[in-house]
Amino acid sequence: MKKRGISRWQMVLVIVAVCFFVGVTAGAASSAALSPEQRTRLAGYVSGFSGDNGFLSSFIKHGKYIVCIWLCGFLNSGAAIILIIVFGTGLFYGFSASFSASERGMAYIISGILPQNVILIPLYIFTAVWSLMFVLEKFTNNGPKSRIKRERCKHLKEHVIILALCLAINAAACLSEEYIAGMIANIL
Repeated sequence: MKKRGISRWQMVLVIVAVCFFVGVTAGAASSAALSPEQRTRLAGYVSGFSGDNGFLSSFIKHGKYIVCIWLCGFLNSGAAIILIIVFGTGLFYGFSASFSASERGMAYIISGILPQNVILIPLYIFTAVWSLMFVLEKFTNNGPKSRIKRERCKHLKEHVIILALCLAINAAACLSEEYIAGMIANIL
């Protein structure tokens, strides 16, 4: 039998997923390390920002990560920046989920955080993998110059289509945050 190797896409997916989950773990660990006084002060600080954000605010809040990751696909050092954004996003999600679970309980996590994050976390990972692959493809020069130019134009069009698709999915996640999370909160 022929032994099948790991493709570049699979390696990039594993690297991005590991980077995200290391960020989640570090965020949860840093939340667990807070003293009771720090928790109280942070809970008081967070309560001032917990108003009704609305669709546009949520769309911008989540969309900025997608656009930043997408734009890094055009930079030579974009791969490192993408991984930093993915790690930072994981750190934020790990800390906020752990802190919210300890302050408000698991019912809040299920109703307030889970519905949109079921969509957003895979979307962030997909956008990061796609942008990393775009960066890596940019440095592959195999074949005549005319074919290279056509391939780059094709990859650029695909990259723009992926941004539009990711922002549309982000809109669905924001609608989920706006309506479905509220319905689940009323049930629980």
